[in-house]
Amino acid sequence: MVIEDESPWALQMAARVEKTNPPDLADVFAAAALSVVALLDDHRSLPGGEWHDAVATWNGARIRKIMRRARASAWERAHTVPGLTVVRGTAEVRVFVPSRLVDAPPELSKLQIQSTPLPEPERLDRPVAVKAPTLVVALNPAVDMSWGKRGAQVGHAAQRAWERFDRTQRLDWNAAGRLVQVVQPTEDVWESLLPQAIATIRDGGFTEIAPGTLTAAGMLARPG
Repeated sequence: MVIEDESPWALQMAARVEKTNPPDLADVFAAAALSVVALLDDHRSLPGGEWHDAVATWNGARIRKIMRRARASAWERAHTVPGLTVVRGTAEVRVFVPSRLVDAPPELSKLQIQSTPLPEPERLDRPVAVKAPTLVVALNPAVDMSWGKRGAQVGHAAQRAWERFDRTQRLDWNAAGRLVQVVQPTEDVWESLLPQAIATIRDGGFTEIAPGTLTAAGMLARPG
């Protein structure tokens, strides 16, 4: 009897966190959101592209994302693993072509998942205001997560929101420069944002928090 390998598929990301001049956490989250969308929208991920089968296999199942951190030579070695890097403000995040966890190359699997402490941004205590169509991701303030876990949730919410954009919304968002704003709101602001969400994320419960926990919401915000 042949037993099928049950190793899960995952999309993995790595944030560059050097000992000196570490990135701002808000920039890390924005870069994580953009990196997932960039990978999905890359020509190599489309039908006929070299990444298509891997991306389709991962995205067709119960999707899983993992955020790692890298520095110095480990960051350089990570660039030998297929994927792409997004720069946003002070942050660099590399997203890798999905694979089974058991098949991840050592340049990736050896990167630490445990988050290096980074200063926390202030809670947003006012309505979100944008000057152009912006992909907004809000994190649930009632859920305690490491920043690595939050980065994965942000990527998940950005993906699901972007997948729900209609053609006009995508064109408008692209024309505005693919703006992303990731917010950590107060409880009141979180409650006010939920009705605007086109995607809400409930965690699979693989790490840190219980399965089904509402972690993040994604939406397209417009001026006015």
